Amino acid sequence: MIKTFQPLLNPFHRFTLAEKIHWLHTVPTKWNLEVKMRKIFNKNRTAIFALVLVVMFFLATAVSAGDWHELQDLSDTQLSEEILRFQEKLSQNTSDYELLKAIGIAYHIKARKDAEAYAPKAIEFLSGAYEMDKKDYETICYLGSATTMMAKTTWNPMQKMSYVNKGTALMDKAVRKVPDNIPVRMTRALNSKSLPPFLNRGDIALEDFEYLADLIEKNPESLAPIQKEVYTNLADLYSKADDQARAEKYKKMAERL
Repeated sequence: MIKTFQPLLNPFHRFTLAEKIHWLHTVPTKWNLEVKMRKIFNKNRTAIFALVLVVMFFLATAVSAGDWHELQDLSDTQLSEEILRFQEKLSQNTSDYELLKAIGIAYHIKARKDAEAYAPKAIEFLSGAYEMDKKDYETICYLGSATTMMAKTTWNPMQKMSYVNKGTALMDKAVRKVPDNIPVRMTRALNSKSLPPFLNRGDIALEDFEYLADLIEKNPESLAPIQKEVYTNLADLYSKADDQARAEKYKKMAERL
C-alpha cells in the first residue's frame, strides 16, 4: 500500500503515461485518496509512536561524551555502564577527543573511592585527551586531580610527594587560566580538601568553595545543583578551622535546600 503511494509523496516525481492512466483509475477523487492515506496512517501510527518512545528513552538515559558533566550524578553501576559504552565507541574512532575526556573523567570519579584501581586509568585517558588539546583546562584540572590520587598507589614517600606536587601544580594552573570555570573550581576544591592537612591545601579548598559560593549568589538558579555540596563543604571546613559562626551559617544554608 505504502509503495503504491510513493509517487504521490514525492513532489519531484515525473509521471509516465502508464502511471497517469493507473492513477486515473485507482484514485478517481481527492476524497478517495484521503481515505486511503488515512488508512495508511492509522495502520502505522502505533508502530511510529512506539519507535518515538524507544528513541526518547535512550536519549534520556544515555549520557553523551559531550555532556560528561552529567556523569557526576550517576551511580557506580551506571558509571561503569557508561564507560563500557564510551569505550565501544572509542574503538571505532580512537582519536575522538570528547570520548577520551569523558572516559578519563568517569574513571576519575571512580578513583575517589578506589584510587589504586582507577586513578591509573583516569590518567591514561586524560593524558590522551591532553595531548590532543593542551588548552582544555578542564582536562588539565582532572588530570592534575587524578595525578594526586596516584600517591595512594605507592608506599614510597618521595614518589607520593612527586605525584601530589605535580598534580596540584596542574590544578593550580587550570584555576589561574579559567577562574570562573565551575568544574575546574569544584575539582580543585574537593581534591584539596581530601589531601592530608600537612600539605596545607585546606586554605585552597576554602578559597575555592568561597569563590563558588559567590558565584552561586550571583547565579542562584543556574548553579542550584551545586549549592548544597558547596555549603556543606564550607560548613565542614569552617568547623575544622574553629570558626563556628561561619560553620553554622553555611550549615543552615545547606539545610534549607
